[in-house]
Amino acid sequence: MRDGKLDFYKGLLIWSVVLGHTLNALTPAENVLHSLLRTFDLPMFMYISGYLLRGSIARHDWKQLILNKFTNIVVPALIWMCISLLFGDKCFYYFLWAVFVSSLIVCICEKISSTPIMSCMLVCLAAIIFHLIPLNIINISFLYPFFIIGYYSKNIAQIGWKTGWVSFLIFVSLFVSVWQSDYSIWKSGGYVLRNSEYMLKVVILRLIIGMAGIYTVTYFGGWLYDQCKRLKLVNQFVGIGKETLSIYLLQHIIVEILMNRAVNNSELSTFLADNSLFAGYILSPIVSFLLLFLMYGVILLIQKTKYTKWVFGFRVAIPSKLIVK
Repeated sequence: MRDGKLDFYKGLLIWSVVLGHTLNALTPAENVLHSLLRTFDLPMFMYISGYLLRGSIARHDWKQLILNKFTNIVVPALIWMCISLLFGDKCFYYFLWAVFVSSLIVCICEKISSTPIMSCMLVCLAAIIFHLIPLNIINISFLYPFFIIGYYSKNIAQIGWKTGWVSFLIFVSLFVSVWQSDYSIWKSGGYVLRNSEYMLKVVILRLIIGMAGIYTVTYFGGWLYDQCKRLKLVNQFVGIGKETLSIYLLQHIIVEILMNRAVNNSELSTFLADNSLFAGYILSPIVSFLLLFLMYGVILLIQKTKYTKWVFGFRVAIPSKLIVK
């Protein structure tokens, strides 16, 4: 049975992603809200992806599992990369590639390992190796550790109140007193052999604040879900959480390309620059919320047609005679 709480988390997280890209479009100046969201939203997506992979490994043959990941992640990414080219944009959808590569590594390690300890050592070794590679095309050094933490977590939907509140205090303390926007993966990278003392501190800080943010969202988001799960809006977010991949793909076209161009090619950009606080903390959340539900509705319409729904991923079953347990 699908866990509604996990889908609720994913619904909140994809709103965070849409909000972050809306902030990029509407607020040219650096925004504290954007910096805060980026400390935990994509890491938490990776954390949930790792957790879900462990259940998938227990249920599926490894060949079928890798094929599922390919048709559900790689194929849609390639399709939408081509679609973005039609709009004159080169989008790599790096996060989807990070999920696929992380899943592939864990599956291979599980396949070749004779014991769970050996498998754990191999997947952790990969995390170290990624930080020793100068190129970080898909931000794998940043995202992969959260994936393996989720993979080895028993039940990510159940966080006790002590863990939740301690995580909240750690997250707030680090963000207010220590965190700087220059520490983000997009500015500092993940190569620890370049300025090793500084980079090691940054890598550890990103991991700690990311996990603190994940546990904070898990605890308070879980409490909100438990208290309000009968409300229509909460159930809407559960539905949105089931379509996070589709929304992630579509929002690049709607938000990152079209809205960016609409703002930059109009007098609105001047107004937004002169009213950055309003644009960042009032307008952007409202616009991103409306766009989220608009895109969700468009996706539901697309999925009603059998000839177009496959652009968001599909599954192909391997014949049973080719499956070796």
